[in-house]
Amino acid sequence: MGTVCFSWHFCLFFALLFTGRFAGGNGVPDADECTEGTDDCHIDAICQNTPKSYKCICKPGYKGEGKQCEDIDECENDFYNGGCVHECINIPGNYRCTCYDGFMLAHDGHNCLDVDECLDNNGGCQHICVNTMGSYECQCKEGFFLSDNQHTCIHRSNEGMNCMNKDHGCAHICRETPKGGVACECRPGFELAKNQKDCKLTCNYGNGGCQHTCDDTDTGPVCGCHQKYALHSDGRTCIETCAVNNGGCDRTCKDTATGVRCSCPVGFTLQPDGKTCKDIDECLVNNGGCDHFCRNTVGSFECSCQKGYKLLTDERTCQDIDECSFERTCDHTCINYPGSFECLCHKGPQLTSNIQRYRRGMVFLLT
Repeated sequence: MGTVCFSWHFCLFFALLFTGRFAGGNGVPDADECTEGTDDCHIDAICQNTPKSYKCICKPGYKGEGKQCEDIDECENDFYNGGCVHECINIPGNYRCTCYDGFMLAHDGHNCLDVDECLDNNGGCQHICVNTMGSYECQCKEGFFLSDNQHTCIHRSNEGMNCMNKDHGCAHICRETPKGGVACECRPGFELAKNQKDCKLTCNYGNGGCQHTCDDTDTGPVCGCHQKYALHSDGRTCIETCAVNNGGCDRTCKDTATGVRCSCPVGFTLQPDGKTCKDIDECLVNNGGCDHFCRNTVGSFECSCQKGYKLLTDERTCQDIDECSFERTCDHTCINYPGSFECLCHKGPQLTSNIQRYRRGMVFLLT
């Protein structure tokens, strides 16, 4: 029997009640505060609607209980430095790594790699450009010496003690003094040595030749590496270790004196990048050693046999199945064939309509 509605509001009440539009049956509709914008979640929080209420969750890169969220400063820890090997810059909800001059950011977004300035217009050097970690230097051919701009070369003179004959012995810059002598100076980032001729590298120039961290000492810069990297035997370069993203290896990673060494399991081959493993299709060579069928799988392969054969324990060889060795294969005489068998009748009876002759997967009726 149908329900009679006495008024529109009365019917609407029951419609909402029986369609689950009232929360908890208390007669109050469940409002979606997140959609309506009536929540009080922080601007850097995500609003999630729940039965009878809602909850606020701070976005990634922020911390708090949802109604108050503050940015997480990933760069705050000086030791870890956000995982950046040079500089870490905190930004709202995130951070980014940057590198010193003479370096570029690696693909992982954290490590810094040396830039070879000599590849671009010979580094601006007139004669010879020599790349160094974090910088480069110009050199001159025999019979020339480097000018004060450290890029062009000046022909050597044999006249007296002046800056033109290069006998002054200054490692970098030579200045002639009013008294007719010479004085040596160093390029920015270098300090004049005690002999007043040589120049000592400091961390202010090309990061002291260090790939990651540099500390000035009395004997010159001392290089270090960000955590989970190891210092190379050259004392300047930092090499990957398996502790950082598995050394970039697809599969097995091994730490060596020169860095990580990647290897692949059986069924895979190491690609030219020295890190990626690619599946070997064993079926392409000699059918994988399979007698009949070879199917390649990820990291391996499998053999299978034609109908009427079985795969032996070596998982490659196919052997004929002797159907005649099974009970009740034929009523009278059973003749086995490679991959098949045949049933024959004794003289007198005829082969019934059950049809019991099988050859190479086909069925034959004996007449």
